[in-house]
Amino acid sequence: MSLRSDEGHGMTTRRHALAMTAGGLLCMRQGWAQTDTALPGYVPAPAPAPTAATPSMAATLAGLDAWLEAQRTAWRVPGLAVALVKDGQVVYLKGFGFRDAAQTLPVDTDTMFRGASTTKAFAAATVAMLVDDGKLAWDAPVTTYIPELRFAGGDEYKSVSLRDMLSHRTGLPRHELLWYHNQTLTPQGLAARLPFLQVSAPPRARYQYNNLMYVLAGLAIERVSGQNWGTFARALLQLVIEEVSGEPFAAYMHRAVLAPLGMNRFTLSAPEMALDNNHAVGHITRTRNLIPIPLRHDPLLGPAGAFNASIGDYAKWVQLQLGMGQHAGRRLISTASMAAMWEPLILSSETPAAPDFQRGHYGLGWRIDRYRDTVRVAHGGDLNGFTPRVVLLPQMNAGLAVLVNHGSHPFANAVTPDLLDRLLGLPPGDSSAKAIARRNLAEAAEAAPSRTDRDVELPQPIPGTRPQHPLATYAGTYRHAGYGDMQVKHTTDGLTVHYNDMPAALKHRHYDVFEARAARPEHGEFNGTKLVFQGDEVGKLAGFTAVLDDNVRPVLFSRVA
Repeated sequence: MSLRSDEGHGMTTRRHALAMTAGGLLCMRQGWAQTDTALPGYVPAPAPAPTAATPSMAATLAGLDAWLEAQRTAWRVPGLAVALVKDGQVVYLKGFGFRDAAQTLPVDTDTMFRGASTTKAFAAATVAMLVDDGKLAWDAPVTTYIPELRFAGGDEYKSVSLRDMLSHRTGLPRHELLWYHNQTLTPQGLAARLPFLQVSAPPRARYQYNNLMYVLAGLAIERVSGQNWGTFARALLQLVIEEVSGEPFAAYMHRAVLAPLGMNRFTLSAPEMALDNNHAVGHITRTRNLIPIPLRHDPLLGPAGAFNASIGDYAKWVQLQLGMGQHAGRRLISTASMAAMWEPLILSSETPAAPDFQRGHYGLGWRIDRYRDTVRVAHGGDLNGFTPRVVLLPQMNAGLAVLVNHGSHPFANAVTPDLLDRLLGLPPGDSSAKAIARRNLAEAAEAAPSRTDRDVELPQPIPGTRPQHPLATYAGTYRHAGYGDMQVKHTTDGLTVHYNDMPAALKHRHYDVFEARAARPEHGEFNGTKLVFQGDEVGKLAGFTAVLDDNVRPVLFSRVA
C-alpha cells in the first residue's frame, strides 16, 4: 500500500495557493456582517456560554460513563468514543473499550477513527468557502469548472450543479463498485468514465446517494483553487494564516493551521492514519466473532469519505457547526452558506434507521429531519469497519459525535436519541434498549430451525447444467468504458475474477452464469456478483454482463482481443 500525497503541487505552487485561497478567504470572512440567514425551522442559537457545564448539566450527565459501557457490552462493539457539545462548550468527551480485536489497546479521546461519510459535510464546507469567495457558485452548471464533464443522459444533464451533486439529486445512481478498492483511478479518470455510467432519473427528480459526485465536486475545487481537495480542505481549519517560509509542508500545516485550531488528531487518508500509533482498527462480526479489517487506502474517495479524526477533533468540528461557521471568534464560513448546507433540498428515499428516526430530507452533506419537534441536522457513515455519526440540534445549540470501530453497526443510531435526551435534560426515551430488544428478537428468529424463507426466496441454480465452453477459454480481460477492466483467470482450482483489488473465485451456477465468491471478508461488496457470459455469431466468448447497480441495466463487459 503506497501513500499518495495530498500535496499535489510543488512548494512554490503551494505557497501561492495557500496565500491566495486560504488567506484570501479568511480576510474576506473577517469583514462579513454577522447577520443570520433564514433556514426553514431554524432559530439562531444563543451565544456560547462563557463557562463550562453548569451543575444541572453535570447532574444530567451523571452515570453516563456506566451507561455507555453497558451499551457497548450489550451491543458487542469493540470500542467507541463520544463527544457532547452544549452552548458552545464540550460537556462530555470519553473513549470506551478497545481499538483492537485482541482487546489490549484501550480507546481514549485521542484515538483516531475513520470518519467515512461524515466527511461529506466537511467537503460541502470546503465548497462553501469557495462560494463565499466568489470562485464557485452553488447553481452554476458544474461544466463551468469541469468543461469536459458529461453525463450519459444527454443535454438535460448539462444543468447539473454543485448543489445537485452535493444533495445526491443528479440522476446518477451509486455505481459503487467502480471505486471500491480502486487503487489507480483519479478524479480526472472518473470524469472521463462518467459518460459511460448509466443514469436512472432526470436531474433533481430523485434522491440517489452517490459518492462519485462528491469526488467530482472535489475536482471542481481543484480546478478553481489550483490545489487538490486534500490540500484545500485543510484551509477550513485555519485560524491563523502565516507565510510559508520554506519549511516542509506538513510542518507548516501543523504549526500554522492544525496546532492553533487544536485539531492535531486529524488525517485525510488511510495511510496517514495507519502511521499514527493511536488509531483504531475496524471490525466486522461473523458468527459472533470479531474480525479485524485492514485499513484500506481508497485514493479516489477523498471528499466522499477520507476524513479521519479523534473524538476530540470531532468535538471541535461540532463546535464550528453550532457556531454557524464561526470558531474562537473567527469566521470561516458565512452564515448564508451555513444555512444553504442545512436547507432541506430533496426527500430521502432511504428507510429510517430506527422507529425514532423520520424519513427526512438531504441538504448539502447533511441529512435534515426533526427530533422532539426541533430541527435535527445529522450524518453517519460506514466504511472499512467503522460506523461514525454526527448530530446537531441547531435550535438547541446542542450536538454530538459517536465513533464506533465496527462496520455496518446500529450502535451509533441506537444510542444517539438517548444521548440527545440527556444533553437536553429530558427523560431518556430508551431508544437503545428498544433497539436491543428488536435485535434480540431478530437473532432468535434467524437461529430458529424453521427459518427457511430466506433461502426459498433466493433464485436457485438450475441443477444438471454445465458451462458451455471449456473453463480455460473463459480466461481473458473484459472491459467496460465506465467500470474499467475485469480479468478472468484459469487455474487448476477453477476460474477466478479480479476487479480493482478484489479477487474472487468464480463458482459455476448454471449454463454460462458464474458467481463471484470474494476471497476476503472486507470484499463483501463484490461477493455474489453474477457474470453472465455471452458468445458471438461464431460461438466464441465475446463478453459477459453483470448487475453492478440495481437501479440500471446490466453492464456489458466486452472481451479484449
